[in-house]
Amino acid sequence: MKKSKLYLIGPTESILTKRGNRFPNMASFFNDEGEDVVYYTSNFYHAEKRFFSKQEIKEAKQTLPYTLKVLNVLGYYSNVSPRRVLSNFFFSLKLFFRLLIKVSKHDRILLPSRPVELIFFMAMLKILRGVKIYLDIQDVWPDALEIENKKKKRIFELYCNMFLKPSLKHYTGALHVAPSFKLWLRRYSKNTPSGFVPLGWENKRWEKVSEKQTSSGPITKLVCVAQLQHQIDVMPILKVLKNRTDLHLTILGEDGTGERYNDVIDFINQNNITNVEIIGKIERNKMIDFLQDKHIGVLPMITSSIPNKIFDYMAAMLPIIVLGDNDSADFVVQNNIGWQCNFNSEDLDVLLQSLGNDEIQSKRKQVVLVREKYSRDILHRKIKNLMA
Repeated sequence: MKKSKLYLIGPTESILTKRGNRFPNMASFFNDEGEDVVYYTSNFYHAEKRFFSKQEIKEAKQTLPYTLKVLNVLGYYSNVSPRRVLSNFFFSLKLFFRLLIKVSKHDRILLPSRPVELIFFMAMLKILRGVKIYLDIQDVWPDALEIENKKKKRIFELYCNMFLKPSLKHYTGALHVAPSFKLWLRRYSKNTPSGFVPLGWENKRWEKVSEKQTSSGPITKLVCVAQLQHQIDVMPILKVLKNRTDLHLTILGEDGTGERYNDVIDFINQNNITNVEIIGKIERNKMIDFLQDKHIGVLPMITSSIPNKIFDYMAAMLPIIVLGDNDSADFVVQNNIGWQCNFNSEDLDVLLQSLGNDEIQSKRKQVVLVREKYSRDILHRKIKNLMA
């Protein structure tokens, strides 16, 4: 009998990209487990809005133990544009016809929850070929894509629903990286089973983290790993900092192009805030060097999710402060690895004033205790069981 295949689809994520590696990590894991893995991606780099060269693709393929298939796409230069819609549609359609003649009912397909066109065409594949299809709910469209123009936002919602409503009820199963994302699935499908599998942290990348505790001393070092996009609002932290010389904030990952960058810089300059440092993009493997000497990781995100940065903090053994009432806040409180406060400077200031060195170290010890169960080595096993 022909050996079954596992198809992983990462349109914007692969060994070629330097940001986001959940699917490449899964591909390596399943390959090590003896699965016949075929990975489909595109030749377009979403983060940098450019195309990969033939040489880049050739070199990437040579380093991998599994099969990498790279489809040419239209590409786009704005995240909210008709060209992006067309690029996603044609990628999904091209992949559908490729797989239509390849897959059988013994095969499995795992794909991310965007773009919506891909969700639709893989459901069609299930109907026609009987293949098992699993959805990794990392993002929820149309909810998560910020569109200021109300008319355009409504059109986008109708467009997404056109693909999602007839599709999701056909999925064999799903994984969701944040509890609230299951509500999105239930909006479109009442019965598709889904298991909570957060993004987690990479064991190999963080293996050199030391358990040595860093005393906060006279200055508590806060860190925020984020580009200053619309969904990240550091203003409450800065308002606390301007009156507190016993605190220092480092922002990691902002290269000057974030939507809130200019407002943040203006506020810092107008208030002569000297206890903040902004450091640009950092290579994935060097993040450990920038987090090791910090005391607390902060997440001021206005949307509900549990992003990679939560697991960067956890991997670096940092307790976490989450602003607002969201999935990340619930996750931190339930695991007793940090604190949650309302999304304003007054409440944050009260919280920070209450945190002595003993309290910070106590939470750090708890992070050390629970972090292993959120490592990808453990989470990949859970994914394998959910897809069995």
